[in-house]
Amino acid sequence: MKKIAMFKMAALLLAAGALHAQQTPGTCSNQTLKGTYGLLISGTRPAPSVLANSGFYLPGSPEQVIGVVIQTFDGNGNFSQTDNVKGSLSGIIFDRPGSGSYTVNPDCTGTFSVNNTGIPFPIVNRFVIVNGGTEFRSVVVSPQAVMVMAHGAKM
Repeated sequence: MKKIAMFKMAALLLAAGALHAQQTPGTCSNQTLKGTYGLLISGTRPAPSVLANSGFYLPGSPEQVIGVVIQTFDGNGNFSQTDNVKGSLSGIIFDRPGSGSYTVNPDCTGTFSVNNTGIPFPIVNRFVIVNGGTEFRSVVVSPQAVMVMAHGAKM
């Protein structure tokens, strides 16, 4: 009975140690973000354009924005994505392709820049990887007027 209890205790300690090692800052690299992630985004941004024949707002008026995104990271600093983003003034854009590059720091923080079809400038995000690489949280840092955050989870 004591041997079984000691074996169970040793197995529990080994599992806890493996979990701790998996989440210890200082162990991340571009390989940590490898595979496909589903993201949920929300925030505010300047509306990209005036609705046809509406005249209700000027280009650049602040609008609420929500969306879902699939991002596939290659583990070497590049990714591709498809997003579906809806603005409260500008409406929805379906299945817009995009791509970009990313860098993961040893402390599990990083940066990625998205180049979306139809947008003439990159959207720069800062992120932190959590749960051993199965999730990340990000915020847009450029352009300045975009206040959007995202939660990504490995699919």
